[in-house]
Amino acid sequence: MKVLGFSGSPRSGGNTEILLAELLRGAADAGAETELIYVSRARFDPCISCGRCYKTGRCEVEDAFQPILDKIIEADHVVLASPIYFMGLSAWAKALVDRCQCLWARKYVLKEPLPRRHGDIQRRGVFISTAGSGVPEAFQGAVFTVKYFFDAIGVLHWKNLLYARIDAKGEIKSHPTALREAYETGRELVKK
Repeated sequence: MKVLGFSGSPRSGGNTEILLAELLRGAADAGAETELIYVSRARFDPCISCGRCYKTGRCEVEDAFQPILDKIIEADHVVLASPIYFMGLSAWAKALVDRCQCLWARKYVLKEPLPRRHGDIQRRGVFISTAGSGVPEAFQGAVFTVKYFFDAIGVLHWKNLLYARIDAKGEIKSHPTALREAYETGRELVKK
């Protein structure tokens, strides 16, 4: 069982990264192999809309994204963590989502099913996010994007962990339930 986590924040040790680490710790404690990818350190280009993936089902731009794409395909479960920037994903997280257009093309244009690592397992996805704002709509844009990202990569949008009014670095550690919820979500993700 492999759980792949993406930290979409450029801020090392930030709130979403802390929550993601807790989720991955819970998954590891439940017996999963886990991997954490810091998207801002991967240094791949955004989608250039070349359209070549509509013929091959694979992103044809050769850069640091290619091994990430392979890991997405191989993972049993995928977790995306991103803070909210102007009511959406961070630029790093959005670049990751956009580069997965090739998997959307594979699924919906070429009608090729994505491989499943363990045959019958339902691949699931979790979205983790924090927002400094407390407005009710703070997460709507990001959740909508993540829902379709998970669909494109062949992952069921299983759960969101969303925390508003969390802005200062490390502030999530003071939240009364967030770290426990992230840890338990990781365990539950593996056990279901």
